[in-house]
Amino acid sequence: MLDMTFEQGQELFIAALGGSNFSKETVRAYKADLKQFKEYLASVRVDWNLPTKITRIDIVEFMNRLNSRERSGKTRARKLATIRHFLKFLQENNVISGNPAETIKRAKSESREAVFLYKNEYKALLFEAQENKRDFAILTVFLQTGIRESELTHLKIGDVDLEHGSLTVRQGKGKIDRTIPLEPQATTALKDYLPERQKQLIIDEDILFLARNGTSLNERTIRKLVKKYYDKAGVKKRGVHTLRHTYGAHKTNNGLAIPILQKFMGHKRRETTLNYIHIVNTSLKQAQADTAL
Repeated sequence: MLDMTFEQGQELFIAALGGSNFSKETVRAYKADLKQFKEYLASVRVDWNLPTKITRIDIVEFMNRLNSRERSGKTRARKLATIRHFLKFLQENNVISGNPAETIKRAKSESREAVFLYKNEYKALLFEAQENKRDFAILTVFLQTGIRESELTHLKIGDVDLEHGSLTVRQGKGKIDRTIPLEPQATTALKDYLPERQKQLIIDEDILFLARNGTSLNERTIRKLVKKYYDKAGVKKRGVHTLRHTYGAHKTNNGLAIPILQKFMGHKRRETTLNYIHIVNTSLKQAQADTAL
């Protein structure tokens, strides 16, 4: 067996993920999960930095702690998958003799219906943002392309073709490029934003959406920006991902073919896209019941 600390193993594991062409977002999530597990181990045992000392009960108790802090089943399942993958890597590289996470059952994911905005709600968001050309363009791109927040932060000037009305997401989730046609409102919003962009300090020249200091926006800033307009518009629903769900739900409701929507949204599995049919049907029935005479 190789003599290696938890931290050394983690560093090697993260480097191996990059070498295996995992996306930056996935690598970042692995790092965050392992950091949390490491902090838990350090809080309960003095030999926390020795991978050979990690036991099955350590992992079970970590899952129990997450549960006591009301982390969702989906979150706990993801963190367990991270730990299992990490320990498997250590086992394969002769750092530990067995994988103590191998037989632990993952938590069941809660069945939660995706939330989306009705037309009056997303129109209210856009109304509140209309005086800020950058923010208006960001909200419009979210609503009319369905891209993820991480994908928006990485958009470059060259990813937008205003002449032909298209937006290219490069190396999105799953490391797959995809091109999405831009609707007229999104094209106009971007055309209005670009001259404003040129007036500000620019450090990251290639990045499409810039922060005030001229660098690329990060996901935390995007979330705060979107929350601000939810608050201004008085919309109770929350989250950047709600804008993505809004795109998917309304496109489904308006008859866009599922294979095309799957391609535009960058879903690996067709079943993920098919969920929008259920979301729309359920929500429309509820809206009908709520407005009954």
